Amino acid sequence: MHIHRPGASSGRSPVSLLIALTAVPVLLAGAVALPAARADSPDAPVTAGEEWPPLTVDEADLDRSLDCHGDPAGSDRNTVLLLHGTTANASANWSWNWEPALAAEGRPYCTVDLPENGLQDIQVSAENVTHAIRTIHATSGRKVDIVGHSQGGMIGRWTTKWWPDTRDMVANMVGLGSSNNGSDMISLTCTVGCPDALRQQGSGSDFITTLNDDGATYPGIRYTTIATRFDEIVTPYDRAFLPSADNVTNITLQDQCPNEPVDHFLLAVSNPVWELANQALDGNPSPSVDPGACLKLMPGVDPARL
Repeated sequence: MHIHRPGASSGRSPVSLLIALTAVPVLLAGAVALPAARADSPDAPVTAGEEWPPLTVDEADLDRSLDCHGDPAGSDRNTVLLLHGTTANASANWSWNWEPALAAEGRPYCTVDLPENGLQDIQVSAENVTHAIRTIHATSGRKVDIVGHSQGGMIGRWTTKWWPDTRDMVANMVGLGSSNNGSDMISLTCTVGCPDALRQQGSGSDFITTLNDDGATYPGIRYTTIATRFDEIVTPYDRAFLPSADNVTNITLQDQCPNEPVDHFLLAVSNPVWELANQALDGNPSPSVDPGACLKLMPGVDPARL
């Protein structure tokens, strides 16, 4: 397994970096170099075939995007695959919060850097996720647990839809403010020239329609979605939720912690979110937290960095 850590941005707090990176999509449109157009429009439905689609991204690039820590091969726990949100990268989203917290818990983990900071065609970015799942599963001999923020909480579903071999390789998908059903905010602000991945995450896009056609979930994978009523990116906030099923748990954070002021970005540092997600990773189908867990930052997060 290739180990790679792209250099983290210097001098800025992780939250300020996330907020700066996730500025109004219209402002992003003129500043981002878009990937070359594909034969199929990134917003067009895709026709499934019986064969697993071949990966089109160069294998060396796929390897470089994957960074693993701990001992996936020797652990008796599933490796957690952390998937970042649109306009971010693995370091900005995870290196200062979830990575040290998972290490302290003794959980092996890996991250993927999605191309173009997650702004390119999600159909292509999903190849990095597919490669990561296959590589971790082959290395560890165990199923993979996925934790994703925003686009990161949705993209694993695209992977398991179009590369069906990965369905038996994933145990849990935990999404934090996931764009599972698109976002009205993105639809309203993402106009002509908007980067592919933003347009694809608009409410009612062909991409989102295709993602959710013919069933949104698969047996054998347990899905937990955690959303906040104060989400300003995925709007309305319950667009994060998946259709009710025995293997689906949808959680509104304020139902557990009524006074929690967490927004879209702070889902990645919230202590009750961390505790709910950890319970989900341990197989609890009904995660819950005590009041004492609320209104706190997750373990290891320095308030001075916010």
